[in-house]
Amino acid sequence: MHLDGGILLGALFGLIFVSAILQSLSGFGFALLSAPLLAATIGGAEAVSTIIITGTVCDVAILAMRRSVPRPVAREVWALAGWSVPGMLAGAWLLAWLPASGLQIFVACVVIGAVVLRLRLRSRERDVVVRPVWAVPAGLLSGALSTSTSLGGPPSVYYLVHRDLKPHAMRDTLVTVSLVRLPLSVASLVLAGTWVTYEYWLPLVGAALLGQQVGARAFHAFGSSRYERVVLCLLVVSALVSVGALLIR
Repeated sequence: MHLDGGILLGALFGLIFVSAILQSLSGFGFALLSAPLLAATIGGAEAVSTIIITGTVCDVAILAMRRSVPRPVAREVWALAGWSVPGMLAGAWLLAWLPASGLQIFVACVVIGAVVLRLRLRSRERDVVVRPVWAVPAGLLSGALSTSTSLGGPPSVYYLVHRDLKPHAMRDTLVTVSLVRLPLSVASLVLAGTWVTYEYWLPLVGAALLGQQVGARAFHAFGSSRYERVVLCLLVVSALVSVGALLIR
């Protein structure tokens, strides 16, 4: 997908802005919305680094702007982050190995899978509580998806939803996991030779901060059922965008 530089930057600014709103509402979803279009427009490696930079800014702002002290569940944070390490190394290798078209197909499959996962979480299955040992596969898969596509959220979300956490605790835990494994993600990408930054990343940081502010207000204003519907609608749009990006690449 080839766009004029100014038009592209404006489109990406809007994309990161909306992605940050989604992240502030649910604690995940930033990459689910932005990764398909970023991969289609600026390439897989630059998409991953851009999402890491802007997503980290958004996550830090989420915790810093909390009206109360953030309360992530420490045992879940360290379990997921620790088991992510080998997965992140494998994911960085996958990013270097897959061709651009293969990466787009992989991203589309992950996003569509995440929408299906979200739909399942709205069903009665949500009441099932799993044992802590399930942090192992969740961490491994999350780490691999994080460095290969920046889509590491869904496995962690699926695991934590079944650990019976309250909404605030779950959002704080997801955000903290992302921040804890940030240096490991960057190190894995650098070692694999796939850390490449988009030249206009700085304005996109501003978009992330603006979106976080809007999302934070919406998080406190909406009821849980209402913003759940908003999140699901955005993820469905993301899945459609993923398929569309494949068709027009």
